[in-house]
Amino acid sequence: MKQREGVVDRMSDEYTVIGRALFKKETNIQLFTGLKVQLSSGEVGTLEGAFGQSGKFKVRINGGLKSETIQQLSSSGKKKGKPKETSADSSEQHTSIKITLSFKRYVHDLGKKMVQ
Repeated sequence: MKQREGVVDRMSDEYTVIGRALFKKETNIQLFTGLKVQLSSGEVGTLEGAFGQSGKFKVRINGGLKSETIQQLSSSGKKKGKPKETSADSSEQHTSIKITLSFKRYVHDLGKKMVQ
């Protein structure tokens, strides 16, 4: 069983998040499309495909994000033009949500498919 870990970059809506650091820029993300991923906050989603050209990807959360997760993602977003927060507030917000992809790949499989 292989595992890859990435982090949630941002939330586009309550059913979709954008992730990064799970794949390299040159990785063919189409091979992983449709596989299930687990968020560290407990939600389970499906990898939809690439987002941009820098190795980012979209994850569709079937049941929607929890309200605590939405609050954490919306508060940790980039704030332009706002003054810096106190060090106590900023240290609480730096807990990023991890994305875990678990899969198997059989050695003698000619199609090189990922299996869950």
